[in-house]
Amino acid sequence: MNVKVSVSQLQKYLPEILNRAVADDDVCVVERDGENIAVIVSLREWRRRTVGEQLDALGTEYRITADGQQRTEALLAKERLTPAEEKELETLLTEADEIMLRRAEALDNL
Repeated sequence: MNVKVSVSQLQKYLPEILNRAVADDDVCVVERDGENIAVIVSLREWRRRTVGEQLDALGTEYRITADGQQRTEALLAKERLTPAEEKELETLLTEADEIMLRRAEALDNL
């Protein structure tokens, strides 16, 4: 859940805001004079966002295309697949597995 607080509210409720960020992965936007100036997130959430961006920046061989993702989801949502669709889904899932393995290996170098 996203929460918006003023600087004075942040000063008053900082322990509670931090607890919510850590326990619930809440995002807290801090505003001053009606302008957003900072964001408080848990370290876990920050790492999740920044590591994903770094892995995506390594190139197309490190991420699934939007079309590939959509097609995989569409095939998985179907009740019955034709033999051709089964083969296509198997290929898409194999590609996704290979991408995830490359991403996992790349984590050691980040």
